[in-house]
Formats: sequence, C-alpha cells, structure tokens
Amino acid sequence: MTVDENLFIEENVELPSGLFNKRMGSVNLPPQINQAKEWIMTKRESLRPWQEFGNFGRATKPANIAVISKRVSHNVIYYYTNYAFISALLIVYCIISSPLLLLAITVSGTACYLISTQKEGKTIQIAGHTFSPKDQALIAACISLPLLFFASAGTVIFWVIGLTCSVVGIHAP
Repeated sequence: MTVDENLFIEENVELPSGLFNKRMGSVNLPPQINQAKEWIMTKRESLRPWQEFGNFGRATKPANIAVISKRVSHNVIYYYTNYAFISALLIVYCIISSPLLLLAITVSGTACYLISTQKEGKTIQIAGHTFSPKDQALIAACISLPLLFFASAGTVIFWVIGLTCSVVGIHAP
C-alpha cells in the first residue's frame, strides 16, 4: 500500500447512532405533511374516471334554465375533484409559462418559510435596527406584494377562475 491509499482506508469507523436511519429516509416529518398526504389520497380516490368525465355522447339539450342549473350543481358536486385537478393544471401552466411569476412566488414563499421557521421571538439586527418577527413579516409582505403585482398574479387568478367556470359551464349540458 502506498501512502495515498492509506488516507482513504479507515478500518474502525463508528457512525453516530441514528445517522444511518436519517440518511435512509426515516426522517420524522411534520404532522402537516402527513395530513396533506392523507388529504391528497382521499381526493385522489374521489377522482372520477376521465372517460366518464369526457363522455359528451350522453349530453342532451336542456329544456330550460332550471334544468341547466340543476345539471351544473350536480356536476360540481359529482365531478368536484376533476374540476379541481383541471384548475391545478391551469395554475401550474400559468406559473411555468411566466418566469417572473415563478420568481415572485419563490421569493415570497421562501421569505414566509424562513420567517415561520424561526424560533419564537427571534429578532434580526440589520444596520443597528432590530426587527421582530412581525416586522419581518411586514417587510416580506411589502416586498412580495409589488413583485406579485408586476408578475400579474391577479390576472392569473382571475384567468384560472374564469376558465374553470367556463369548463364547468361547457361540461354541464
């Protein structure tokens, strides 16, 4: 063996207890993540088959406005998860197709996450000024709102709502 090979060979290495398990994926997750997984699984089970959702062969001309109203309310209840899935896809499309909106959401989300994960009452000092968590949240909001405004987040929200309502309206008859 050469000297270089000895540098990389360690025989009696002891790993700290629990290190192996953490690296293998048995990390304790916050309960909110488990609740979100359960919620997604229940919604996924209520997703109606897309063949049934897109079957326009059984659509008939409604007799009057009362029939349209009844069909819309029935479809919203029956196909709720399908409509929510379509809305989620539209939101993802809007975010991906607008780099400025993606940047604004990332900056806003990161700031909110960093503020929320701080210890209770932890302050930050910058240039002699002390900022409490409330001040930090206010500063994050003052930065995030103009970013979201210039990224046209409001337009995206109303576009998705309008298009989802159109899909519901077209799908009802």
